[in-house]
Amino acid sequence: MTLQLTLDPLADAIYWREHNPEAADYFIDVALRDMRNGVQPSSDFCGHMVRRSGLLTRKGSGPVFNDHFTSNLARLYKRELGIPFKTREAAADRMLA
Repeated sequence: MTLQLTLDPLADAIYWREHNPEAADYFIDVALRDMRNGVQPSSDFCGHMVRRSGLLTRKGSGPVFNDHFTSNLARLYKRELGIPFKTREAAADRMLA
């Protein structure tokens, strides 16, 4: 079962980031490292690296960290940090625009 906290995927991404700061920082670090190496950052790849890192908490709260959720993080970090993740247009892109 997938836990969705709100109808706003960006709010879910912010909630997750606040409750998983080490994993969130690692997600960003992977993207920035790729950018420094001239590689287009991929939220999918960053998500796989976070899963493999063992940094995810298993408290039973927060959204499930799956491939759908990594697109929420991509939108958030694209907006906040300017990381050029490729994302499809979605309703979340029009929120707070």
